[in-house]
Amino acid sequence: MSQTVCYEQPLNERARSLLRLEFLFHQVDHNLAGCSTWDSRAALQGLFDILALTGRNEFKGDLLKELERHAATLNRLRLNPDVHAATLDQVLAEISRVIDRIHRLDNAALEAVRQTDFLNAIHKRSHTPGGACRLDLPALYHWLQRDSEIRAQYLREWLAPFAPLWDAVALILRLIRESAVPQPEIAYRGFFQRGLDSNTPHQLIQVLLPVDGTLFPEISGGRHRFTIHFLEQPDPNRRAIQSTADVPFELACCAI
Repeated sequence: MSQTVCYEQPLNERARSLLRLEFLFHQVDHNLAGCSTWDSRAALQGLFDILALTGRNEFKGDLLKELERHAATLNRLRLNPDVHAATLDQVLAEISRVIDRIHRLDNAALEAVRQTDFLNAIHKRSHTPGGACRLDLPALYHWLQRDSEIRAQYLREWLAPFAPLWDAVALILRLIRESAVPQPEIAYRGFFQRGLDSNTPHQLIQVLLPVDGTLFPEISGGRHRFTIHFLEQPDPNRRAIQSTADVPFELACCAI
């Protein structure tokens, strides 16, 4: 398949959280590059969502455990003569650097962002539909009148303490995705099912389809098995229906 679109399904809650955080960091990154007040509003909303997802006390520990688990798994590959030792050492060194950054995470700076009165006032009002309009938040409206580069500078300052977390999320997801090579499969009459070895730490299912195709997958799965229904929905005003055709696609079961 020359041009494809990749659909992903996490197989555990940790992978789900990582994918959501990746999405939010990309969202904020994209909106930081924009100059409009709507870009700044969207970046603030992304920041609030990042604060919510990383607010658990055990989040830092979960990232460290995942990085250390990957390091232990990769270290065992040294026994495989087909593994390129220099490349392995490079990846392990990268994991070690990210672990060190997580250990040195500036918790005081993170807490300062969480306790910023300006951000808290906006966050509270944002739960109300339309609550972040200029009627209810004159301080936000005033801030939005400032030059776009000044707004971006403040946003970068508020996001800076999260950089080690973003590095960790990006590295873990990269290692997971690179752990499997997509293979051709066929979903007969639009349905595919496969069992998983529960002793293998599967993290993620990837389904690749032609970017200009008419189908999309609905994936569900857990530790023991997963299923894929290929759906078509030419009109978004009507419910999607399962395809009755045999659907060729590419599949990767990522485990590390």
